[in-house]
Amino acid sequence: MENKYDDRFLLNYLDGTLDSSEKQLLEQELEKSQAIRERLELMRFTIRAIKFKGYKSSVNEIQHDFLQHRIENKSFTSVSTPKLEGKVRPMQFWIKIAASLLFLCSLGYVLWLFQADGEQLYKNNFISYEIALERGAGSQESQLESLYINGEFKQMFQVSAEKTLEEFDAFELLLLATAALELNDPEEAMRYLQKIDSDNTDNQTDDYQDEADFFMAMAYLKQGAYEQALRLVQKMRSEEQHKYHSNFSWTEEWSIRLQHML
Repeated sequence: MENKYDDRFLLNYLDGTLDSSEKQLLEQELEKSQAIRERLELMRFTIRAIKFKGYKSSVNEIQHDFLQHRIENKSFTSVSTPKLEGKVRPMQFWIKIAASLLFLCSLGYVLWLFQADGEQLYKNNFISYEIALERGAGSQESQLESLYINGEFKQMFQVSAEKTLEEFDAFELLLLATAALELNDPEEAMRYLQKIDSDNTDNQTDDYQDEADFFMAMAYLKQGAYEQALRLVQKMRSEEQHKYHSNFSWTEEWSIRLQHML
């Protein structure tokens, strides 16, 4: 099915020249095929890059006009001619200046998207897990919880070394996972987070699932696993009730998408 949608067909879709039936069929296929979605996004980004390159010649022209203007008017200064009225700039001049600034801003934004790798995104978005205050009122503080609150992350793994993953409940798994991230060990964190995720899937529960989604995304970014991180970020941003719905902006989602395509 994917072979049907060649580059020309996708270009026609981006240009809006497909008829309604072809457009509907393609959009249905986009919902099912990640490969086609990625081809389409890459093509869209390539078109934008080509447009930006075209703007570059306009900027060079603007710079030339500006320098020429300075040369032609270099003798008219506020010192030599204090009563000289300011020269009125034609509208075309200001349009070119605006276009130049727009190009530079756009170029800077694109460069930022490319430079924001997993490590940078991790630093910008990582937040420590904070234990809800209401837990203390209804249950006794466990040893792991006490060590976590005091920031004694290494000791947490020492006291839990004799236990297997199956012996921890979801809350303990979350504490150990976030402690591992605090110790800069995303691989160890994934062991506990994936256990939460698999237990929820098997038991049809959602115990600390929002937290598991967020910290798994953090661990994946730390490891440069952009495809897995993107999937979780898209999930969080698409679910308005998700606790971490607003932690990633659409620009950061695009940064992860671009890193995945590189």
